[in-house]
Amino acid sequence: MRATRATRALERLYHERPHAALSEAEVEAALAAAGAPVNRVTVYRMLDRFAAAGLLHKQVDAARVMRYALAPQGEEGAAPRFECDDCHQQFRLSQSAAPVQSALQEVLQALASAGHEGLAVDIAVRGRCAGCAHPSTGASA
Repeated sequence: MRATRATRALERLYHERPHAALSEAEVEAALAAAGAPVNRVTVYRMLDRFAAAGLLHKQVDAARVMRYALAPQGEEGAAPRFECDDCHQQFRLSQSAAPVQSALQEVLQALASAGHEGLAVDIAVRGRCAGCAHPSTGASA
């Protein structure tokens, strides 16, 4: 992948916001704000290249919008996430949730024992984040 001004700006965007799951439109706006404006087609191509290289993870949110987040590394590969139905912010569920990780591994092992290969698990829990559910208390996630 060529290290153009736009690709460097995209990499910087995700390193500044490591937990962000951004849509193409959000990435396009953020790149323009960072002084690296690119058109929609170029943004889609860059996002797809980053995803193909394993740097970003593609996922569809509850509104059927494709979002791109930093790809989980190591044991986080099957990490479930929580998505807020109101603000669409996404939160990767903690690795400290050992029972969840154990259940995910059991699912993968069961599918592998049935002969399936190249397995990936994408689990999203949807609801309202603390900030949207309790805005008057100033709760944050």
